Amino acid sequence: MAAVFHVKAYAYQSELLERRFPFRNKFLDIVRDNLNDWIIYYQPKPPPGSVLFRRSGYFAAARITGIFPERQGYSCAELDQFIEFRVAVPLGMHDPASGTSRYFEDGMQDSDGSVNSSRVQQEVRAISDLNYQRILEAGVGGHIWNRIPDEERGSGFAEDPPASAERTRILLSRPLRDRIFRHVVSNAYGLRCAMTGVSLRTADGRHEIECAHIMPVVHAGPDSVRNGIALSRSVHWMFDNGLVSIGEDYKILKSRHTGARGLDALFHKSGYISVPKNRDFQPRPEFLRYHRAHIFVQR
Repeated sequence: MAAVFHVKAYAYQSELLERRFPFRNKFLDIVRDNLNDWIIYYQPKPPPGSVLFRRSGYFAAARITGIFPERQGYSCAELDQFIEFRVAVPLGMHDPASGTSRYFEDGMQDSDGSVNSSRVQQEVRAISDLNYQRILEAGVGGHIWNRIPDEERGSGFAEDPPASAERTRILLSRPLRDRIFRHVVSNAYGLRCAMTGVSLRTADGRHEIECAHIMPVVHAGPDSVRNGIALSRSVHWMFDNGLVSIGEDYKILKSRHTGARGLDALFHKSGYISVPKNRDFQPRPEFLRYHRAHIFVQR
């Protein structure tokens, strides 16, 4: 079995979901059953009239590494290996042939064809390995409708769907993670360097932008858009080697060890980086602090 963690909009802003997920103790057994296994994050559509910055749907995966008590009646799951999906996967999709919706999770549809209003609001939901695989393939591969099997022509999956070991193999693939990370971060920044504003592209659509992890992967930095920044190749090298960093207020910080004259002319005249308008894609302060403390060469 596997599980889905249901994220409220306010929680995404206030919690470092790349690392932790608080939940009510009534769901403790489900979380315990998935210790050292992978979960999928889901965020619902907002109520009419409200604003949701992050794409709704299944949007990321992470691995549960621990569980500890929090405030009364609540526990918290510790997480690692967070990976953003290439595309957000919707809860379900309308099937024109039948006129009904079809869902990635079993039990999500009531007998009258409507969504199961009780289940869809659960903050922790147990799902089958097959359900998990469908969502995962849709999220990392960018395919949605074709990943919901048509019962009339068979599931399209092997009789024994990939379980924990196969999920781990797929989700720990560094090439896969790098491709998804670059896609998500570069698009969040509009294929433009956050420090220089430059966007170089060829006629066939290739671009020069690279995507840096603010907290490096070798230091357990997550593959999250909030731990990423789009930079040109030279600036990426400077950032990874601690010659430039980013202040709490997004000010560009330059080490005195850069040794290059006229470096100021390379960066935004304002002296600050450009961040995505979508605040859910902007760098988390925790990751910026880590870069300043452990990567940036200040002296």
